[in-house]
Amino acid sequence: MNRLGLYFLALLQTLIICSCNNNGDEPTPEPIRFANQEYSIRLGVGTNISFVDGGGVYELSASNPEILGKYSIEVETKNLLINPAATGQSYLTIKDVIAGSLVTLNITVEDFYMSFRIDEIEGKNTNEYFDIGREIRFVRDADNTKPILIMRQNKLDYHWLTVGEGVFDISRSETEIFSMHMALHGNHNEELVAFEYTMSGDAGYMYIFDHWFGYNWPQTIMSGRAISVERCRMILTDTFNDCKITCTLQPLR
Repeated sequence: MNRLGLYFLALLQTLIICSCNNNGDEPTPEPIRFANQEYSIRLGVGTNISFVDGGGVYELSASNPEILGKYSIEVETKNLLINPAATGQSYLTIKDVIAGSLVTLNITVEDFYMSFRIDEIEGKNTNEYFDIGREIRFVRDADNTKPILIMRQNKLDYHWLTVGEGVFDISRSETEIFSMHMALHGNHNEELVAFEYTMSGDAGYMYIFDHWFGYNWPQTIMSGRAISVERCRMILTDTFNDCKITCTLQPLR
């Protein structure tokens, strides 16, 4: 074989080798990524935290597994699923096996709360803590002391800020009229100011309060109330001047 033939044979072998190498190599996936490194979630509510990229095979470990409870990754939907078991703080480390990376999230589990957003105010509002767009958070702590928080969202960073706090309770009259009692102040150095509202609205609100705060109201009252709780509307009417505060239950997520 002449030199020209040997040259073409060597070139052909090189092309074959390169082609085999290219067919066998797979690109390394981008490591798993989350939008934030710190998350606050609620006790009693399953939480989905979305992520992007990732190799599809993960190993998870928690610094305080007794707090995080059950946790796993749904590969197809790219969601981290957490069903917390207790309040507190825990780090959750996620090893992306294929991408060869580690991500550590700081997870804080708060007391359960349900939040009603104030949508409309009709009449003269004497409650300085209430305003349209703010949220009323009814907290279920371990001792069921019924804390209440009034929250305002910062328009710059979208974080929620506490503008009022205190306690609440609900009373039921012999004629089945439900009243919301709350005592609020801006901080612990201020005296509590009392407010009282008659409660009305969609059928679901009584079931929600009874279920989470253990009022144990008669089943005849609760019958048919456990409907559409995710879109429940509650109206608080000031017992002194009939000012109406209309608010809606926010998603439990």
